[in-house]
Amino acid sequence: MPFKLMAAAMMIAAATLPLSANTTIDELVQATKDGEYKNITSILVAKDGVVVDEYYFAGRDVRSLHNTRSVTKSLTSMAVGAAVYQGALLDENERVFQFFGDVGPHDNMSDTKREITVRDLMTMSSALACNDSDPASPGYEDKMHERANWTEFVLNLPTMEGYARNEDGFGPFRYCTAGSFLIGQLLERAVGLSMDEFTDDVLFGPLGIREYEWYRSPSAEEQTGGGLLLSSRSLWKVAELVRAGGMWHGRRLLPRGWTSAMTSPQVSVDETTSYGYLWWVGEFKSVTTGASYPAYYMSGNGGNKVVVIPSLKLVTVITSTNYNTPGMHEQTTEMLERYILPAYERGAVHQGR
Repeated sequence: MPFKLMAAAMMIAAATLPLSANTTIDELVQATKDGEYKNITSILVAKDGVVVDEYYFAGRDVRSLHNTRSVTKSLTSMAVGAAVYQGALLDENERVFQFFGDVGPHDNMSDTKREITVRDLMTMSSALACNDSDPASPGYEDKMHERANWTEFVLNLPTMEGYARNEDGFGPFRYCTAGSFLIGQLLERAVGLSMDEFTDDVLFGPLGIREYEWYRSPSAEEQTGGGLLLSSRSLWKVAELVRAGGMWHGRRLLPRGWTSAMTSPQVSVDETTSYGYLWWVGEFKSVTTGASYPAYYMSGNGGNKVVVIPSLKLVTVITSTNYNTPGMHEQTTEMLERYILPAYERGAVHQGR
């Protein structure tokens, strides 16, 4: 075997072996192999910036690209931050429709619609009549997928009846993939590059991420609301960039304060969960100590999760193909709370399966 191929094979083999002697993680891996956790494709844990556990399942390996669905949205908010840092956007309060005069006029235009900002779209609190939890909603994601030109579809959406902002300037939270997609089209106009080119220049290139693939509309628009293919290691690097406040190996990629705003509660989702700038904000609770750990995380259909727990300096990547399945998100939350937190928190004694 040529040396380069042998070295690559050794690297892949090493990445599928345990990198720590942590019996609690061993139990998680065995439970996954035994089918207790369904359709898991990878588990990666990094402590203080170093990968300490990394496992692959269902034929995947360290080079495999995973479709983590809406995890893509969190990367889109980072691209917005990069555009602000590059000077292509003033800030997140830029009004959206000013960037789309080349494809106007737009249906259902009103003062309420003209006032929609990038922040509104990133916090899922815009006036657009768009709710992915309601198939009858005009902006429901699957309705967009039926169209050839997704930009036109989103720009022509009506606004929500009775829309009003609260005292902090936010409307009600309604999960809207179409709005996240529109951010990407806005960025292309702001920076003068495709999202593929721009993210490669300001995020993926500096992070050393070479292999990735965008999901696209029938008219080749990059879907910044979901479907971007990345490896588990690449997802970890993205999370580490955020944990480091937008710095990577001494180079600033995101403006000061951006990651803090992005991962802080902006709007309330329910009693236990908030939403930042296309990042989820909440807590995870250890089953052994009962301690709750504030976290921010990327989340996608299938139960895909990239979780940052700042107090433990911990990043966890769990990829899954358990799409559109009841309990998909609860499954990966259990993996984190039952095994991963107890493996790395101080004072935990794992009780066994």
